[in-house]
Amino acid sequence: MKSYVLSIVKKVSIILMACMMLAGLTSCGENTKTVKSEDMKITLSKEYQKGTLANATWYYTSPDSIAMGIRSLKDDVEKSGLEVNSASDYAEAYIKANSIPGSPKVESREGYVYFTYKKKISGTDYSYLSCVYDHDDEYWLINFACYKELYGEYKNEFFKSADSVTFTEKSE
Repeated sequence: MKSYVLSIVKKVSIILMACMMLAGLTSCGENTKTVKSEDMKITLSKEYQKGTLANATWYYTSPDSIAMGIRSLKDDVEKSGLEVNSASDYAEAYIKANSIPGSPKVESREGYVYFTYKKKISGTDYSYLSCVYDHDDEYWLINFACYKELYGEYKNEFFKSADSVTFTEKSE
């Protein structure tokens, strides 16, 4: 009987140790971080490092991609003479103002609109995912970009980050 109890205790101990090891591995394997800027939060891969870029509210780079956000107050957009009444209007105005090639189609997704395009810069081809959010008195444009040949690998990650965007109230 004593050997039977010891056998069960050993098995339970082994199972508990295995569970603890698995729990430890999953918590150590967290691959994302939350970035907060103004009243916006987004989840990015941990490989992104903070950088600076003129006219960007926030800017992060990784070895093969970038993520950046541009916050525009609706009053400033209106003062510029643009007639923008929605995220979709803002996306169309951005496409036109920046002469984005290929006449990208603005599409809707839960909470934002987006468009994709390709652009050659200094002889290198890049693919972009640009997302526009309409929040309170501002528009947020979030751009993701990578080398064109890597877009298939990054597309889902870009959308996952875009889907993670949340806004806090100004008083928080």
